Parts: sequence; C-alpha cells; structure tokens
Amino acid sequence: MKIKSLFALLILVVLVSGVMLGLFGCSGGSSPSTPVQNPVAESSAEPTDTPSVAEVPEDSVSVPQSPVVSTPSPEPIAENPVEQPVLTWARDAGGLNHCDRLSIYEDGRVEAIVCRANTSEPVVHSTLSDEQIAQVNGWVAAYTPFTRREMGISSAVRTTVLQGTGSGVPETVVKVEVAAFAANVFFTLTGTE
Repeated sequence: MKIKSLFALLILVVLVSGVMLGLFGCSGGSSPSTPVQNPVAESSAEPTDTPSVAEVPEDSVSVPQSPVVSTPSPEPIAENPVEQPVLTWARDAGGLNHCDRLSIYEDGRVEAIVCRANTSEPVVHSTLSDEQIAQVNGWVAAYTPFTRREMGISSAVRTTVLQGTGSGVPETVVKVEVAAFAANVFFTLTGTE
C-alpha cells in the first residue's frame, strides 16, 4: 500500500510540474505564435516575392517634415544664479528636536525660521538697518569665508557662516562678534532666546 501511495504521489508531482512548466512557457519548445527561424536556413532559402526593408525604393519612404524651423539665438541664454546669503546662523539641538535658522543677504534682506518639535513656524522676513547692512558687507569685503561653531549650555550647537570675499583671516574676536550679531538679529526677529 505504501508503494502505491508513493507511486501516486510521484505521478502527481510529475503531472503538476509538467502543467506548471507548460503554463510558464518553460517546457523547452516554442509556442506556435512565435516561430523560431534558423538564420542559416533563411540565407539558403529561395527568394520570396516580398521585398525586404533594404529593397524598398527610397522615393516610397516618406520622412515627416517639421513646420517649425529652429534658428539659433545670437545671445546665450543666461540663467539667473540662485542668490546665496552672505551670513547664516543656525542653532540645532538634536535631542530637543528643534532648530533655528537665519539668512542675511547682501542687500540687507533677512529670513528667519524657528522649528520646534517637528513643526515649522512660518519664515519671518525683515530688512536690516543701513548701519547693519554696512556692518555685514564690511565683514564680507574684509574677510575670507569662515565657519564658527559653538556649543551652548543646553547642548545646542550654534553655527555661523560668513561668505567673505576679502583676503583677511578673521581673528577669534571678530568671529565671536559676527556670531553674536547674527544671534541678536535672530532673537530680535523671532522673539525667542
């Protein structure tokens, strides 16, 4: 009885495998809808009456013509470069899930944003006074680019970046002054501390 059961199971496996191979097209044969042609047999076959692509006369092939004629522009197309801030300040406290950002542009525009607990407040826009603009642009003209990082008591990291165009290397006192200026502008605009 056990041999008959094993034999029946073996036959069942063979039948299922054959059906599966047939369904997935892996039976090794070709399907009738896609005949396989032997390239060697084709070259030795007698010519047919149907012309090949190479035998179609050129005057019977039509190429669509575009009604639009492109003419080169005498002036190159210049894209407006994205304006970069000349002074940025940021305060990040990773464990507290908040961040503060400040960007000051050459013309005195200021953008500030306060982020708290995965929510962002709208960006605060303002403009520096003429005296403040002169101060920032004076730093930019006098010094090379620099980044200052400070760690606060609350483990918040403050990062100040000046995109200077000058040749002077700022001393630590100047870096501290620039960072304090940026922080003061941020706190005044946002009402935070």
